[in-house]
Amino acid sequence: MPAEPDLLADADTGVRPRRLRGDRGAADGGLEIMFGAVAMICFVLLIVETVSYWHSRNVFDEAAAEGARVAAAFDGTCSAGASTARSLLERRAGGWSSGVAVGCDEADGIVTITISGSTPGVLFDSAGFTASVTQSAPRER
Repeated sequence: MPAEPDLLADADTGVRPRRLRGDRGAADGGLEIMFGAVAMICFVLLIVETVSYWHSRNVFDEAAAEGARVAAAFDGTCSAGASTARSLLERRAGGWSSGVAVGCDEADGIVTITISGSTPGVLFDSAGFTASVTQSAPRER
């Protein structure tokens, strides 16, 4: 009786490929996919955190510039400039502007408004950074 051909053997060489015990031939990429997914999520969160920081800084900068302009006007005062900056922050920043500090100083005819506070974080505001912006303007005479 002739030997039956092995269906799993290579047609040209007749050699059967070796497999490790328990290996069914399926590609095992679960671990690589998991680490890749975690790295991708961290990368996306880093990008979102960076965008949040720069947006917050731009809002702070705009409010400080407007406050310095109002305070440096001919009939302006430091309290009017700080109040303008604070109201602009409340309109633009919304809820995350509650912990922001606005300060005003005048020396040698230069009015300086400083705004500092924490930026909103990605994960429930726990990862926010601290930003500080200073804008100056000469007092009108």
